[in-house]
Amino acid sequence: MTLHHRQQQSLLSNSDTNNTDSYRSTDTEYNSSQADERVPETSHLSSTTETFFHIVCITAGTGILQLPYALKSGGWAGMAYIALAAAISAYTGKILVRCLYYKHGVRLQSYSEVAEAAFGPRGRLVVRTLKDVNLLGVVGIYIVLAGISIDSLVVGTPVEQFGERFWIAASAVVVWAAIVAARQIHDVFVLSIFGTLTTVVMVVIVIWLGVLDLEFMHARPPTKAIDIRMMPISLASICFSFGGNLNWPDLEASMKSPKKWSKALSLATTFIAFIYACVAAVGYGVYGGHVRSPIFLSLPSGIAVSIAKAMITAHVLLACPILLTAVFIEAERDLNISSNTLGVFKERLWRAVFRSLLMLVIALFALFVSDFSKIVPILGAVAASLVVFVIPVACYICLFKDQRQFSVWEFVWCGLIVLIGLACLVVGTSQALADL
Repeated sequence: MTLHHRQQQSLLSNSDTNNTDSYRSTDTEYNSSQADERVPETSHLSSTTETFFHIVCITAGTGILQLPYALKSGGWAGMAYIALAAAISAYTGKILVRCLYYKHGVRLQSYSEVAEAAFGPRGRLVVRTLKDVNLLGVVGIYIVLAGISIDSLVVGTPVEQFGERFWIAASAVVVWAAIVAARQIHDVFVLSIFGTLTTVVMVVIVIWLGVLDLEFMHARPPTKAIDIRMMPISLASICFSFGGNLNWPDLEASMKSPKKWSKALSLATTFIAFIYACVAAVGYGVYGGHVRSPIFLSLPSGIAVSIAKAMITAHVLLACPILLTAVFIEAERDLNISSNTLGVFKERLWRAVFRSLLMLVIALFALFVSDFSKIVPILGAVAASLVVFVIPVACYICLFKDQRQFSVWEFVWCGLIVLIGLACLVVGTSQALADL
């Protein structure tokens, strides 16, 4: 399912301080190394380490489970696609944040404002719509996946009789409790740590079981170096697994040292690419052309696979509150839900009410719209392809074309990213439509 290959969001330190945050720069073009400390000091900003965990938790999700199958489609060349996708992800994440500082002495507050600065009010409306549809859809799908997974894990236990809908509803309640309780990114740091750890444990189990299974094989299934015909599908699947830059403006704004954003993003993306490569190489190397998606279907059944499934279920639930905050923060800013205008008590009350209502809508769609899990990936394929790949490049060139001279190689690189984004749009939409 295409939408599962994305990932997700983060909390700002405080929506009130956001309006007054500014960074001093010595040049009209933002460079992360030039970002200075905030004017108003706050006590709940994220360290570089926290930011690293947030990025990994947001990005490394269920998409990792289909990477061996992506290599089955494209061959061992898929390992190069992982490196390429990681480079694109890091680059678009950096230029998107750079666009926040295109105007000297001013920091834009969101991805939507970047689009408005580049393309006017219609640009803001398009990006805001695509971003919200993608993120809300991802959370809805994650809640459905978590419910289905839990239902399969409790087979043979006294709670087996509850059924999928009960566990979907229970998953929604867990996400609701977390999102209502958290106001600042620091509040969800523990979720990011556990989300990252669950992914690492799952990766170790997959690699371990794959290597053990290899010992019992009489002959290794065949593999291929490259499949040109299937290359677009393989590359698109891998690129979707690195989606996450919808959250980067909020995440960078929450850092104690914004100048370290590029470092945190580069380290996190490198780590994600490493674990992706490990799972892809072991899964495809062991099972070859017989590998299935998700990789769990190819592994020997047993308690270890059940633990791995539990880990990925925990991960998607832990990632949901972080994903949702980008939607909530911008909406609450537009609705003027802040302590400056409402006071502390009313702000918390209206924030809880607003978030609860939106979570109720997501839960109802997940529970009662029969084709929800089939329709959302179509919208997600369109939204993710554009807002993760195409639009950051377009905004960057538009905002900085009069401030700097782009090299030929930079134009070529940006053009390649746009082409890959459009290819992902076509391939992802086609796959989602085929699943209807």
